[in-house]
Amino acid sequence: MKDEHLTKSKTFCMFPWLHLNVTPKGNIYPCCSSDYVEPFANTKDTTLEQAFNNDKMRQLRLDMLAGRENEACTFCYKHELSSPYSFRKYSIEKFAHKYDELVPYTNADGSLDKFTMAYYDVRFSNICNFKCRTCGSEFSSKWAQEHKEHDAPPPGFRVIQHADASGSLLDQVIEQIPNIELAYFAGGEPLITDEHYVILEEMIANGSCKDITLRYNTNMSNFKYKKYDVLDMWSNFKAVEVSSSLDHYGAKAEYIRHGTDWKTVENNLRKIRDVEYIDYQFNCVLSNLNYVTLADFFEYMIDNDLLRKHDYISIYHLLNPSFYSAQNLPQHLKDKGNTRLQNLIDQIKDEYWCVQHIQNAMQFANSANIWNDHGEEFIHNTVRRDKIRNEDFTAVFPELSSMLNG
Repeated sequence: MKDEHLTKSKTFCMFPWLHLNVTPKGNIYPCCSSDYVEPFANTKDTTLEQAFNNDKMRQLRLDMLAGRENEACTFCYKHELSSPYSFRKYSIEKFAHKYDELVPYTNADGSLDKFTMAYYDVRFSNICNFKCRTCGSEFSSKWAQEHKEHDAPPPGFRVIQHADASGSLLDQVIEQIPNIELAYFAGGEPLITDEHYVILEEMIANGSCKDITLRYNTNMSNFKYKKYDVLDMWSNFKAVEVSSSLDHYGAKAEYIRHGTDWKTVENNLRKIRDVEYIDYQFNCVLSNLNYVTLADFFEYMIDNDLLRKHDYISIYHLLNPSFYSAQNLPQHLKDKGNTRLQNLIDQIKDEYWCVQHIQNAMQFANSANIWNDHGEEFIHNTVRRDKIRNEDFTAVFPELSSMLNG
């Protein structure tokens, strides 16, 4: 049965046995790739341990054991249609060694007698110094401030969202530190989040750091915060994986991820690129803003030695908002992107590890054409946001200017 689950099942995932994801609103999910429409619980109403065995989590485990699809995992099912990679498969790669001590002890009702958080991903707030086009107010305080000023937010809306309103969530996490093997920090922007540093200090103080791998998704804007130098703190840990959120370079980077100073980001990339205890990676959100010139971005990174042959990258296939999806491009522009990317693949296919991810991105972008359904939505949102931010889409993306003509 173990082999059936870990190597052959199309639904099994290790995360429901050792993990919960918490968003800045306090919403609790099985992981960060879950369908964020319907939370499983909220930290304001329940503890992590209680949420770990609530009705939805128990049913999720039973579905996975029986090989049934669960709607909470739709993102991974869809991702695996166009890619051999998914977060579900990542869970097995990283935590298959935990199977024997957890899965066989699942009770008949899907519950477990003890919650051990081997994988940490709790996002205490939406504090962020960027407002990326493909993000929103739940994960960016800068976005939320703009939303408050221009978009008539609903009653009770807050710019700064805190999952830990009572202060107990941080204590619950600290209690779990002896169980943590992999700690993932994302945001908001984790490197300007107070709780992040409290947790690192605790891990260092009790010696757990020697057994913990840290993993980050960061905008690379800053390595120093208040009294902390995060590069010094990282040197205490078993391993540190820093995945830089990069969708383009130069002016395009500064438009897509508003708040970016590309020169600063590039300098910070060089600062960590060759640090012995840091595994340098980057994550790219695939959208219609960068698909046509994605090859230019990769060529820039390669030419400037910021993407080397062995470097790991991931390309996130944006599904929401749909109007920014790479599938939402007029066909002639998608064809242009296809040609450029295929030429890039032909040049680097025998040397660079990232080629498979580029091919998967192409497959995703071309698996559907939704411009007729979402083109007007793209135009409306782009023009409106340009006006609010005093930006100019056509000046930054002249190759895409025809999109604003409908």
